[in-house]
Amino acid sequence: MQKFTKTLRYLYPMLLPLAITVLLTTILCETAARKGWLPYWITRKVLHVIAVGACAVAVVEIERGLLIWIVAVAELGLIGLIASNQLLREESGRRAWGIVWFPLAFLIILIGVQDDHIVAFAMLVLAVCDPAATIAGKLWARKNYRLTGDPKSLVGNAAFLLSFGLLAWLHLPFGAWLGWGNLLALGLMLTAAEALGSRGLDNLIVPLLAAWFFVGMDGLPPTPNYALYLVIAALPFCWLMVRRGSLTVSGALTASLLGIVVVIGSGSTVWLLPLFLFLLSSSLIGKIFPVKTAAGDSKQKQPRDATQVLANGAVYGWLAAFSWPKEGLAYLIYPITEVWLLTAMAIATADTWSSEIGQYFRHPTYDLVKWRKVPPGLSGGVSIIGTLAGLGGSAFIVGTCFWLVPYVEPSTAIKIVCAGFLGMLLDSVLGSLFQAKYRDLVTGAFSDAPGEGKERVTGFGWMTNDLVNFLAILAILLGVWIVEHLVSFL
Repeated sequence: MQKFTKTLRYLYPMLLPLAITVLLTTILCETAARKGWLPYWITRKVLHVIAVGACAVAVVEIERGLLIWIVAVAELGLIGLIASNQLLREESGRRAWGIVWFPLAFLIILIGVQDDHIVAFAMLVLAVCDPAATIAGKLWARKNYRLTGDPKSLVGNAAFLLSFGLLAWLHLPFGAWLGWGNLLALGLMLTAAEALGSRGLDNLIVPLLAAWFFVGMDGLPPTPNYALYLVIAALPFCWLMVRRGSLTVSGALTASLLGIVVVIGSGSTVWLLPLFLFLLSSSLIGKIFPVKTAAGDSKQKQPRDATQVLANGAVYGWLAAFSWPKEGLAYLIYPITEVWLLTAMAIATADTWSSEIGQYFRHPTYDLVKWRKVPPGLSGGVSIIGTLAGLGGSAFIVGTCFWLVPYVEPSTAIKIVCAGFLGMLLDSVLGSLFQAKYRDLVTGAFSDAPGEGKERVTGFGWMTNDLVNFLAILAILLGVWIVEHLVSFL
């Protein structure tokens, strides 16, 4: 063991100093927070700067394979410490899971991105810009807003963007090939991502988006300010969707970021069509067939928020982001095809059409698993009209977008429609088995929405309708992957 330690110190002289620095900082910050010597938010940001900054240094000083193992072990240790409530808590008293997200982001980037400079810069953005936003917001912001839960401020947003600009300027000529317009677009996108992040999720999203952007833009034609034009085009979209009441501000920003990821990932704007048709058809159906039932969750009759957008579009965006080869990006998954993309959106559309139209007509509705009558709109319930509407939604997406899949055969189109339909049914199965349902203590009525005077009678409290939607899409695509592998194997 002693010989091994000496070898590491000889080959990687920065390994021990970095490890000691992060460990001592963690101990000091934890002690200062528990003793009340410093506010929680200050100790968290000090630890954030040191730990994330150490990641940026480590990637250029330590061999990649060894670093991956170190980060993986550290991530498991952090999860154990926070789960056992032995590590720093936030001001609100909740466990600081945000500390777990940045090592996970670092690990993903280490595995997926080959260029050390891109990895280091992505982590530096998180190390510098996120604390800058928090400090500026705490010291100078007079008003806060909430997009997804945690309070944010315009002052903090400005500090994030300005610190990103300074960081990019200090790192020139790295990134200079992108041009000022595309760098500004990246800064704006990362600022929006940080504003949308809650419960520390910005620690995951910001570095991943930064690293992916550099790789993704490298695979596009050298169009000046291409990403900036996409950001500018997203502004009227956000305004229109919010004004029409189709999306909340958080939903509009999330949909815009999702759309930009799709365009840059695919290298074309044509793959925005399925996403656009899903949003448009969902909005029109909501207006034409307004929901009248009270059994659904609390988000019914409300504009779609960021969580709902991601529940239906996150898998599609992820597939589009990695569907087309990018130099400098390591692919560890089965090559993604356009069929997968269309299938993901067919499932989302089928489920939305089925839910909205089925609830409007209020035909007899039955729990798909237990096969007993339930109120229209209760998760897990299906009706004849809703089921047919779901099939129609899947066929609508495939019928309008099948030309995006090269050399598509009629049999392939039918398979995609069937996969979308099965995804809708699986959504009902998951909703019946696992989604939380509540009973009013006075009236005895069942619904998906918690509240005062209600008790949870089935399901898990954390299993929401949004999570069910996401899992149904993911499960069907995993099924497609398994079937493709079995066919090729046989």
